[in-house]
Amino acid sequence: MEIFSAFGLDVKLLIANLINFLLLVGILYKLGYKPILKFVKERQEKIEKGIKYAEDASKKLAHAAVEREKITSQAHKEAQEIIGKAKEQAKAQADALIKRAQDETRSIVERAKKEIGMEKDKSLLQVRKKAAEAVILAVEKLLKKKMDKKTDEDFIKDSIKEIK
Repeated sequence: MEIFSAFGLDVKLLIANLINFLLLVGILYKLGYKPILKFVKERQEKIEKGIKYAEDASKKLAHAAVEREKITSQAHKEAQEIIGKAKEQAKAQADALIKRAQDETRSIVERAKKEIGMEKDKSLLQVRKKAAEAVILAVEKLLKKKMDKKTDEDFIKDSIKEIK
C-alpha cells in the first residue's frame, strides 16, 4: 500500500472509483448497450429485407422485360400478317379493276368497230347510189348523143374516175 501512497493514490478512493466504474458500466450495459444492440439488429434485418425486396423486384423487372419483348414480338408478327393480308387484298382489287377496265375497253373498241363498219357500209351505199345516179345520168347523156368508139372510151374512163 505504501507504493500507492508513494504515487499519491488513495486505495479507498481507487476501490470506490473502481466500484463506481463497474456500476456505471453495468447501468450503461443495461440501459444503453442492449437498446443500441437491439436497434442495430432491427436495422440490419430491415436492410436485409430491403435487399431481398430489391432482388425480387429486379427479378420481376427482368421477367416483365421478357414478357414485354414477347408481347412486342407477337404484336409485330400480327402487324406484319395484317399488312400482308391488306397488300394481297389491294392487289386482288387492283387486278379486278384492271380486268374490268380491259373488258370495258374491249367492249368500247368492239362497239366503235361496229359503228365504223356501219358508217363504212352507209358510205359505200351512198357512193354506190351516187355512182348509179352518175351512170344513169351518163347513160342518159350517151343516149342523147350518138357515140363513136373514141367517145365511148372517154366516157368509160370518166365514169371510172367518178366512181373512185
